[in-house]
Amino acid sequence: MRAREFEKSFDQSINDYHDTLIDYIESEDGRRRIDVLDCSWEEVMRACESNGFIIQAYGGAAIISTNQAYLDANGAEKLARRLRMCNVDL
Repeated sequence: MRAREFEKSFDQSINDYHDTLIDYIESEDGRRRIDVLDCSWEEVMRACESNGFIIQAYGGAAIISTNQAYLDANGAEKLARRLRMCNVDL
């Protein structure tokens, strides 16, 4: 089931919204699915690093950018420093 397919509706009995996606995430099946999704993280980060996309990474989170967007925003000198740091194969 896609995340957008989970229902979120207003529950008048509690005067608040009820989100079935949150229910799923908090279930055993949901936790297992999150673990499966997270198994790709290392592969994603390796691809980002080898292509020079990582701006900053810490504790399971990363800020990434295309090299062109970084160049446009920061200039060639800073892009060169980042590409060297990641040892990108040019």
